[in-house]
Amino acid sequence: MGCCCSSTDLARPIPQPKSLQLLGSQSPTRRSGFIKVTSRNILDYYEIVKEIGVGGFGTVFEVRDKRSGLRRAMKEIPKDNLDEAKFQKMIEEVELVKNMDHPNIMRIYEVIETSRFYYVITELLDGGELFEKLTKQRRFTEKQAAKYLRDIMSALNYCHKQGIVHRDIKPENLVFEFPDDNSNLKVIDFAISHKINQEEKITVINGTLWYMAPEILIDHTYDEKCDIWSAGVILFIMLSGSPPFMGETEAEIISNIKNHYPKLNSQIWFFMTEECKDLLRRMLTINPKERLTAEEVLAHPWINMWERHGIAEVPISKDVLTHLNHFHSHSKLSKSIMLYISYQLFTKKEEQSLTEIFKSIDKNGDGLLSREELIEGYKHLGMSAQVDVDEIMKNCDLDNSGTISFSEFLIAASQWKSIFKKNQLRHAFDEYDSSKDGKLSLDELKKQFPEILDTEWKKLFEEADENRDGQISFEELKNYLLSTIK
Repeated sequence: MGCCCSSTDLARPIPQPKSLQLLGSQSPTRRSGFIKVTSRNILDYYEIVKEIGVGGFGTVFEVRDKRSGLRRAMKEIPKDNLDEAKFQKMIEEVELVKNMDHPNIMRIYEVIETSRFYYVITELLDGGELFEKLTKQRRFTEKQAAKYLRDIMSALNYCHKQGIVHRDIKPENLVFEFPDDNSNLKVIDFAISHKINQEEKITVINGTLWYMAPEILIDHTYDEKCDIWSAGVILFIMLSGSPPFMGETEAEIISNIKNHYPKLNSQIWFFMTEECKDLLRRMLTINPKERLTAEEVLAHPWINMWERHGIAEVPISKDVLTHLNHFHSHSKLSKSIMLYISYQLFTKKEEQSLTEIFKSIDKNGDGLLSREELIEGYKHLGMSAQVDVDEIMKNCDLDNSGTISFSEFLIAASQWKSIFKKNQLRHAFDEYDSSKDGKLSLDELKKQFPEILDTEWKKLFEEADENRDGQISFEELKNYLLSTIK
């Protein structure tokens, strides 16, 4: 495995590096609070399975987390390859992605530093790039293309509402979670993404020419609408098998992007629906002010038409909405541990159906469930008379944002009485037990959960410390957690 397996380098004890302190810590009541930033021996925690590619900063490996057995991707970034600008860009990308919480955006789990490398641990997406699927299949049916576009636009809608412009939406940066045809499609590679304020414009030219919006080439000022253009180009390619703006030279391609509308009058477009062609024209409008937003694309009749024909493969589940209705935990510790387990330790299988149900309820595709969307979900199943949606929002909206995030949904919709009896709780306990003595002291817990007040810790220990020895054993923790949920 080359330098990746240099045990001398990996085992050397490294003090907490000042550089990684640029990655701000978050409260464990938010998902990003469980993305660990540490200096440790990488081979103590991860087994290298195989090399799977070379990215912009370094080599990417498939690894197995020795603690949980879960498969991950690990990007190994040599420090020698990073000047100050590249290092800052790496930090910005990690900071950006670790705060995202959306089913169509790749997750990041951990950042590790040794004397020679940075290691970024992310979820493993092994379904291949959209580019590879296009190369094999040439073009897709409207139903297939609508499903993939919905995934792309849902991620972009989430990003744009947070002021994040991706700037490099292309088939190589869209990766399937699984190899099968119904797989979730995820956006990756936020290396050149940029966070902007309302009305702010970007003036630096970045991106890939085939997918570059005309305003970037015309006056070099642009905003999030450049991502809509790129997604429109991808939709055109998915349906026709070729880009909308061709040319024998770079100058000719640029001229066509700046001056021409996509041609939808060739024979291949004769069989496409008018709704499809209308959406393409409105996504590939030269004037960005007239171009659709991500939310408008998701509300377009073409997307709605194919949603009615089943591009949302998993129907809303009555059992899942019943779990939401019954979810309640009065304990901050319990909620934080649920968040840690659901983010770091859920298997793909455990999460897959819940992900699709979340997307079915999330009608505007912004990656958040509003009160109105919940009401519609319950109405759809004829359950509206049995539920108090305001009470559900109060219990499930853990960060009091007014909406239910993807991670909050996973927590509220899961069967915790069963999960707390599985090995995942043991893995979480071992992670918190820094002294490795099989007990959790107050200091260890305070270090993991600094947002919990001293008065709350006193009450918690009164309830959880059954033998009154001042520490909490694994069985005591399990019993306490089971007592805090309905």
